[in-house]
Amino acid sequence: MKKIFLSTIPSKIYLTTIFSLFSFCIFGQNINLDSIKVNVQNENSDFYYEKLIYKFKFDPTTLSDEEVKNLYYGKKFSKYKPSFFDTDYLDFTKSLSQGNLKKAIISGEKYLEKDPTNPEVLAYMEMAYKKKDKESKNILLYSLQAKTIVDCILKNGDGKTEATAFKVNSIGEEYFIASILGKNIRTFKRSTMLQKTGTIDVFSKGKETIYFMVYEDLDSFK
Repeated sequence: MKKIFLSTIPSKIYLTTIFSLFSFCIFGQNINLDSIKVNVQNENSDFYYEKLIYKFKFDPTTLSDEEVKNLYYGKKFSKYKPSFFDTDYLDFTKSLSQGNLKKAIISGEKYLEKDPTNPEVLAYMEMAYKKKDKESKNILLYSLQAKTIVDCILKNGDGKTEATAFKVNSIGEEYFIASILGKNIRTFKRSTMLQKTGTIDVFSKGKETIYFMVYEDLDSFK
């Protein structure tokens, strides 16, 4: 079964309307996965994952940069790791591509219970609600949640070198971040280098090269 990434969907929900959600920042933080793992799994820590998820679900604006970093990059050490072929995700992408926003929203809500920090799904859910139900309180919530995660990614890399690669949690998020930056990396040549914590994906076209670090476990593909 081929997995469909949301950024490949030729739907009526245009990414250009999503771009305005995000502010672009100068990066300057390092990702220490060992430290993050300790933080998010310690119930006595300020960065305990369930504490962060609670704040993120109800008001992401209350989270500090450090909290968001532990939230997003700590996902791999939490219970919020759906399988690569998650049924609700596949139903969401299929319904969205078919323009069935009512069904897409139902599937998207189910999926976000399992993966609440997926920026791509959050952004498309915000747009789906805006098209389907302009009075929904979820429009603002999903907008703020998506912006919070994307800003975190952009603060932790610039994509210009392997050392400063954009750091994301999935392959789909590579294409989403590139789209936000106005880059269609499907027209780029892609090469992959395996590393202990994930993979480095290098996208090249002419003189331009963009680096991504994908923190995706092999278990996610089962």
